[in-house]
Amino acid sequence: PRYNRCIEIIIRRFETRDLPGILRLERESFERDAWARATFLEYEAAVPGFFLVASVADGSGGEKLAGYSIASLTRHGAEIDSLAVRPRYRQEGVATALLTATFRKLRRRGVESVSLMVRRENESAIRLYRKLGFVRTATVQNYYDKGALGNSTAGSGTAGSGTSGNGAVGWRMRKNLGS
Repeated sequence: PRYNRCIEIIIRRFETRDLPGILRLERESFERDAWARATFLEYEAAVPGFFLVASVADGSGGEKLAGYSIASLTRHGAEIDSLAVRPRYRQEGVATALLTATFRKLRRRGVESVSLMVRRENESAIRLYRKLGFVRTATVQNYYDKGALGNSTAGSGTAGSGTSGNGAVGWRMRKNLGS
């Protein structure tokens, strides 16, 4: 059984010193579909204010990496490009804290809506996104490679290009951020 622990979640901007932990989390979450080190460094350079890290107190005065999120600005608002949470911290509010902090930053920039892609079978992620106000706006056939994990509290949003014609279905979801 899963017990909700009372944990303090700290959200801050990504720092280069976070990269080894991010890469471990990425491999834990996505295995063969994990993003490469260079991809994270590209996002750090391109969207530093929207590459967020969640950490929790480790009991000895330090912090443990619990998750990360990456968003980017688009012509039509913003996109959640990746979101991952360590398995031991899932269902503990980490993804909600990361996304809420992202929404706040996007609103400050005047962004009115945010979108993401999620694998249709990823029910726990879809539940989270709906709870946060996302609605499905499109179904995209073959978006994810077969076996790719997809955008969720377990994974990244761009885990596969789906160009092979036999990939898994993705849902595009959107949330209005309001003024």
